[in-house]
Parts: sequence; structure tokens; C-alpha cells
Amino acid sequence: MITQSGEPVVHFDLDAVESEARDEHFTFTLGGEVFTMQPPEDADWRVVDDISNGAGLTAFVQELLGNDYEKFAKHKLTSRKLGLLIDECTRFYGITPGESQASKRSSKSTRRR
Repeated sequence: MITQSGEPVVHFDLDAVESEARDEHFTFTLGGEVFTMQPPEDADWRVVDDISNGAGLTAFVQELLGNDYEKFAKHKLTSRKLGLLIDECTRFYGITPGESQASKRSSKSTRRR
């Protein structure tokens, strides 16, 4: 469908969608240092796809930690503790692996902590 100006009709402007500001970010300590993780749902889809296919754990953790990744990577950490960290992060943001994120954003009162 074309508009009167000759442009195609746009049904959804993904460029206009901005991340919701969060009141609080997930932080944790390791080796006496404080780190901040972004919400897993805000990770780049290619990184999430890699992790869901059984690869790319390092890229996923790097995506979640952003600028904190370099100092985080200097610490020795067991896979069990890394799993617990990711579990706690997803719990903090009110999501579980494989769950739709739509309900979380619709109401802060439904967000699990």
C-alpha cells in the first residue's frame, strides 16, 4: 500500500522503539569488585541465538556485562557459579529462559524480584 505522498505504509517503526529506562540495574560482586549486568532481553539477538544453539556463552556474558566484561574476565569463575549468576540476573529482571518478555514490560507490579 502506498500513501498519498508515494511512500509505502509503515505499520511499525522499530527505529522509534527505545529501551525502557529501569529504576535499578542488576549488580553483583566478585573478588571485591562490583559489576553491572544489563537485562538478558536487551542482548543482541545474534548473541542470544548463539547461546540458544548451545554455543556463544562467552559472547553472551560479554554482551550482558558490556564495559565490565574485561575486568570480569580476569577472575577465575566456575561454570556452576556463572550459571547461578545468570539465573539470579534473569530472576532479578523477572524473566526465565524461553519465556516471553511481553508481560514483564506491561506492568512493574508483575515483575518478579
